[in-house]
Amino acid sequence: MADQVQDWNQKPEFFEFTRGRFVSDEAAQVAYRRVHFDMNKLAKTATLSMGAKRCIDVEKCPDGLYNKAFIFTLEDGRQIVGKVPNPIAGLPHFTTASEVATLDFLRNVLHLPVPQVYAWSSKSDSTPVGAEYILMEKIQGVPLREKWQHLVPGDKVKLFFQIDRYQQKWTSTKFPKIGSLYYRRDLLSPPLDDYLFQNNQMEPISMSEFAVGPAVGREWVEHGRQNLVCDRGPWSSTLDYRQAVGSREIQALDQIKSFPKLDVMICGPKLYVPTKDKKLSALQASEALLPFILPQQPEHQFGYLWHNDLHDENIFVDPQNPTTITGIIDWQSTQILPLYDHILEPSFLDYSGPELDDALTRPGLPPNVNSLPMEERKEITRSYIEQSLMVAWCRLIKNNNPLQYSTLQFGNTTPGNLLSLSRRLFSLGEAHFMSLLLDLKNEWRTNPAVNNPTGLDFPVLISESDAVTIKEDEWLADEGIRMMSYTAREFGDLWPNKGLIQHDQYERAKSELRDAQDNLSSYLQLSSSEREELNRYWPFDS
Repeated sequence: MADQVQDWNQKPEFFEFTRGRFVSDEAAQVAYRRVHFDMNKLAKTATLSMGAKRCIDVEKCPDGLYNKAFIFTLEDGRQIVGKVPNPIAGLPHFTTASEVATLDFLRNVLHLPVPQVYAWSSKSDSTPVGAEYILMEKIQGVPLREKWQHLVPGDKVKLFFQIDRYQQKWTSTKFPKIGSLYYRRDLLSPPLDDYLFQNNQMEPISMSEFAVGPAVGREWVEHGRQNLVCDRGPWSSTLDYRQAVGSREIQALDQIKSFPKLDVMICGPKLYVPTKDKKLSALQASEALLPFILPQQPEHQFGYLWHNDLHDENIFVDPQNPTTITGIIDWQSTQILPLYDHILEPSFLDYSGPELDDALTRPGLPPNVNSLPMEERKEITRSYIEQSLMVAWCRLIKNNNPLQYSTLQFGNTTPGNLLSLSRRLFSLGEAHFMSLLLDLKNEWRTNPAVNNPTGLDFPVLISESDAVTIKEDEWLADEGIRMMSYTAREFGDLWPNKGLIQHDQYERAKSELRDAQDNLSSYLQLSSSEREELNRYWPFDS
């Protein structure tokens, strides 16, 4: 046990990023994740929030990319979690204030198993702690990741039913405004709303303590967007919201000096090269298309509160009965958005198999599966189980939550894919957006997802030479994605996911990344000047 006069401020690892090392722009990445605050005051606040006498231990959880988390142990054995956002987490005040209000709404209005908040501050300059923080309940149980692979398919389906019940609540809670949720008192100019949301019976529910305010999603702050002076909401219509997204991306093109380097695609000579003009063309086309590709059904004019990262570390289960969910964590940066802008499939399924047809036909095993070599039989069986689980999930939501299912189906249409790509065109996706634009031009009179009751012509002018360039760019972008995917597979566990690698693997990873760049240059037969150009686009430090 730690002594009661322990000076927690003498532990520098509490304030620094210690989980691993970054293979690109490390000094800046670490600085984005360094927070100075008074841990003694935070421990004292945690103690007082629980009516305890003293804190006897503070344990730092493994660093996340956006927050620092700690477990405070009190003298009576109780534990609570403290979270301090890193500078990269989002807009000061708004990100924390919205998270707290969202947790309150989910727990006490929708009755979902989310952590209870005991104390918090969204104003770093008005608290003795010296930083924003949230002190909250430590959810009992273990992350689903520890149990998922050991569950039989039937038990996995039992978990599906619980997730489905939660998502039914989310789809039956319809907000007339788009943005993020706050306590009304935390907004400088809260909107004057007639009601907060409509329930499943379409009854308007007024709750004076809550209001919809500015959006706090990552796309509003990542890659330099946090410094833009742009319309962040709230918005009263889906068209207003989407037009604000487009304006934000155009502002980013004008004001941010360089495009972000992303580890999903290799760009450079003899591959796709992003340009401001190409991105601007895509954004202008998106703006012209909006009235025609935004869903017009009444249910798609509302905003919905949704957890967009339901992976197996954010879902906690009972270790003795792992088919029982005990809590869902990590609601930071939650937004109220049209349903088609949410991630509607739980990430823990991690499905990468063939696209399912609307009949949701259950897959079958080959008749000769038992005579195949062991490794091949294992792979076929694994793929069969994954596809069977995905079919079971889709059947469940098709029967129980048809709005969610039909919106998933819309996401697979050309208009749905165009809407998805257009949200972050400053960062990536313009080559595939323009290719889909060509597809939509060919489908203009026949695609049922196009809203064109008066039969207007396609609103974007595309010449034959433009079409040739668009298809060439798509092919080059696909090549860059394929090469990056191949490189990641070759690296295996050494691949720096999101640019991060374990300390003891850092030097080896750096060396092999340099070798990968050299091998790519040789494969593409680049000249010395082209190698220098590739280096400007290479997403890892050389």
